[in-house]
Amino acid sequence: MKQQRVEASTELLSMHAEDETFLQRITTGDETWVHHYEAESKRRSMEWRHADSPRKKKFKSQPSAGKVMATVFWDYQGVILIDFMAKGTTINSEAYIETLRKLKTRIKRCTTTPVPTQV
Repeated sequence: MKQQRVEASTELLSMHAEDETFLQRITTGDETWVHHYEAESKRRSMEWRHADSPRKKKFKSQPSAGKVMATVFWDYQGVILIDFMAKGTTINSEAYIETLRKLKTRIKRCTTTPVPTQV
């Protein structure tokens, strides 16, 4: 596995040496769990204190209210697409194909700039 990574990296460097814009044409992606939390209500966070007393610092951690799978794609300019999986959905070939269709649409939208004509 390590040897394959070395060979792939060497090939990418060689392609970059031939064409400096080569790396700008690469899009990559990754999946990650995104945890979300319930915000504490204003009423619940209120406390009685003297007007001159300093505010109490809050150091309590709260458990995650849930999590959702996010697939993120980016290129050299930044994030292209963040796709959140619907609750209860598993990543299978159909779901991944749908995500790739969304990515293709987004890339087409980003690269449809008119080509300048020469005078």
